[in-house]
Amino acid sequence: MSRGKLYIIPIHISDAGFDKVLPHYNTLVVSKLRVFAVEKIKTARQFLRKIDREFPIDDSVFYEQDKHDQYAFHEDVINALRAGTDVGLMSESGYPAVADPGYLIVAKAQEIGAEVVPLVGPSSLLMALAASGLNGQGFTFNGYLPVKDPERSKRIKFIADLIQKTGYSQLFIETPYRNQSIFDDFVKHCPGNLKLCVAYDVTGTHEQIQTKTLQEWKKAPFKFDKVPAVFILGK
Repeated sequence: MSRGKLYIIPIHISDAGFDKVLPHYNTLVVSKLRVFAVEKIKTARQFLRKIDREFPIDDSVFYEQDKHDQYAFHEDVINALRAGTDVGLMSESGYPAVADPGYLIVAKAQEIGAEVVPLVGPSSLLMALAASGLNGQGFTFNGYLPVKDPERSKRIKFIADLIQKTGYSQLFIETPYRNQSIFDDFVKHCPGNLKLCVAYDVTGTHEQIQTKTLQEWKKAPFKFDKVPAVFILGK
C-alpha cells in the first residue's frame, strides 16, 4: 500500500486578506483533507472555516501537538500516513516546520517514506530577509534570545562578533510585548556600524521593513506596538 502524503499548510501571518498571501490552489488541496496535525485545534478549525465556510469540521480528525509534552504528537498521525491517508500539517501562523515544532512530524514522515508536499505561503523569516538588503547567501536563524542577563547580553555580543567575522546575517524573533526590549538591547550591546533590519507586521496593514545601522537606530528608535516582528542583524 502506498503511503499518504503529508501536506505542509501555510497559515496567514497578519490581518491581510487570504488572496494576498495564500493561492487558491491551497484551498483546493486542504478541502479534501480530513486528518490534521496541528499546534492548536481551536485555531486550526478557525482557519479551515475561513478558507471554506462549509468545511466538514465534524468529519475531520485533529491531532494536537502539546508544548507541555515537548510537542509530542500522536503516533496515529504516522499510522494514518502508513495506511495511505493524506494528512495536513498546520502551525499557529506562518510556515509549518520552519521555526516551528512541526518539523518533528515531517522528520517522521520522511523516515517512513511518505511524500511531503510543501504548499506555497508566507514565511515572515524569508520575506524579512529578502527585503532587508542584508546577506541572503549566508544566514542563521537564532530563534529567541535568553530572557535574562548576563546570558542575554553575552549572547548578543557573541553574535555581533560572529557577524563581524563571517558576514552572515542573524535572524531573531521575540514575543511581541518584548519587541522594544530586544531592539534596545541590540542598540546597547552591538557596534554602531552593524545593521539591524526591523520587519514589522509582515504582510499586514501596518507592515514596515526598515534596515539601518545601529548608530542610526540609536538616534531615531523604531516605535513598536504589540505586533509580531522579525529582527535581522548583519553588515
